[in-house]
Amino acid sequence: MHNALMSSSRGASLGFARAGLFAFASVVATTGCSRQDPPPKQARPETPASAPSAGAEASPSPLEPQPLGTKIVELETVEDLSEDAANRLIEFSDAVRRRDVDAAAAYLVDDFRGTAWSALTPAGEERLPWKVAKQTLLPPAAPVAADRTQFLASLFALIEPLEKIDFVFFKTRGAEFEADRSRGLVVLTANIIGTSANGAPWSLYANAHGEVRKAPDGWRWSVCVLDKAQIVTRASPPLVDVAASAGIDLVGPRLGSPGAGTFYWRGAAVADVDQDGRFDIFTSTHDRTVFYRNRGDGDFEDATARFGLAVAPGITSPLLFDYDGDGDLDLFCGRVGWEVDGVPNGAPTSFYRNDGAAGFTDVSDASGIASHRIAFGATAADVDGDGDLDLYVCGYNRLDAVYPDSWFGATNGTANALYLNGGDGRFKEVAAARGVAGRAWSYAASFADFDEDGDQDLYVANDYGPNNLYRNRGDGTFEDAAVSLGAEDVGNGMGCAWGDLDGDGRLDLYVSNMASSAGNRILKRLAKKDGSATESTLFKLAAGNSILLQGSDGSFRRLPADAGGVGASWAWGPALLDYDLDGRTDVYVANGFISGASLKDT
Repeated sequence: MHNALMSSSRGASLGFARAGLFAFASVVATTGCSRQDPPPKQARPETPASAPSAGAEASPSPLEPQPLGTKIVELETVEDLSEDAANRLIEFSDAVRRRDVDAAAAYLVDDFRGTAWSALTPAGEERLPWKVAKQTLLPPAAPVAADRTQFLASLFALIEPLEKIDFVFFKTRGAEFEADRSRGLVVLTANIIGTSANGAPWSLYANAHGEVRKAPDGWRWSVCVLDKAQIVTRASPPLVDVAASAGIDLVGPRLGSPGAGTFYWRGAAVADVDQDGRFDIFTSTHDRTVFYRNRGDGDFEDATARFGLAVAPGITSPLLFDYDGDGDLDLFCGRVGWEVDGVPNGAPTSFYRNDGAAGFTDVSDASGIASHRIAFGATAADVDGDGDLDLYVCGYNRLDAVYPDSWFGATNGTANALYLNGGDGRFKEVAAARGVAGRAWSYAASFADFDEDGDQDLYVANDYGPNNLYRNRGDGTFEDAAVSLGAEDVGNGMGCAWGDLDGDGRLDLYVSNMASSAGNRILKRLAKKDGSATESTLFKLAAGNSILLQGSDGSFRRLPADAGGVGASWAWGPALLDYDLDGRTDVYVANGFISGASLKDT
């Protein structure tokens, strides 16, 4: 038995995230369209099917912006201008979130025109599970232009009933600009999330297109044509955040603040540690560890010292499992350690034996677990069929010191580790001999008997490249069957989970990956659309999460994104569960990067 819940941040700093985007753009430029190629023809950014074309010779709508004349075609310039315009819309978003009409007005030109939000008319309502209603709204057939005051008044009237506004994001999805940089045409989405007076969730998602103009203080929004909107509501809150009242609202310092210069520490392990029938929680920040004991009355107590778990912090992958078969759960803690010319650096992995009422005892050295390795994920199973749980640890690398040698096939990560349990309290590391070491940048792994032959197989999610599906040969050695079974899922793998997602009785895979709106935007500008393997790989890198369904022959196929369940943006660890007890497997995905006062921090 083992439980692990991991959620983390990726990228040593915002500078890394930005550098990664530019590097991605460089990969696209050199593989999809070289500098020797003629500049790609610049088409208007893609718009929803219901949106009229901004490049039409004549438009019956008084809202449509004028088409551009001579357009900028140099990619780097277009992307710089796109980012500048996007940042201005982010600042506008923040003003809306704060309900500051005057501040929001400063980002619109004086002669702004657009679709009034109040002009959108209902076009049907869909009743979804869990008492959720989704209403679709469309613009009128004969739109009337609203001025700046009317547009903002209708927007703020829409959100006025909300008790709380959690999130507002007007996001640029595509843009192109006049050669003199005086104005640009944009495609955007609007996302607003909040809660109604009774605490029930409320959200809006809208598609739009329009125009921005250059002003002395930066880009200003000049035209907004609303194409479609959807409002999703629920009569009552499905879940309530009780972390503070339960006593587990541990808050770590924001990435980049003093003492928190890396993203490494993260994760939590949840299980019944003291065998009282209730789930407890172990977690860590960069400077402390915490063990929350479940008191059984809805509250938790900090029992870290009493259980001997005030250990070295900075833990990357805590995992609880019973390694010695005595009925209680022991604790593995991954950390970030490495060696330079044989000299240990960083912090070693550690292992703590659960001795019941006496608490935990450090057996890192005695068990053979202690080592200086960059451990980013851990999972346990009996891989050799001897009745003892073995341990698999994912090896990543130091992003503060090493860059991957490929953006979609990196092989300079640190080796993964497989610790075989000898049944005598000691482990032996055998990953290379058993065929599961690898040198990818491995982030997470999960065991399951996917082929139902009685032994445990292993899926490994890798950053910067294809994933591994190690099939157990039955003797505790493995072969990588990812390619032959269609389970590679090339991307920036952050997490994985097994479950029956289509109800056919076979185990399927949910793989969480990073998604990149900027990457998709760049690719659409440069893609030759020739169906080449390189182009397909690049689009996959920016695509986000994947659902891999297992067929009757044991192979996997990727479910199309429009089937749902994969839109999680910058995703981390997934969990599969039957949330509403209807017999079907639901998906929960942790996502996001940095949350700050400005959405530029995300």
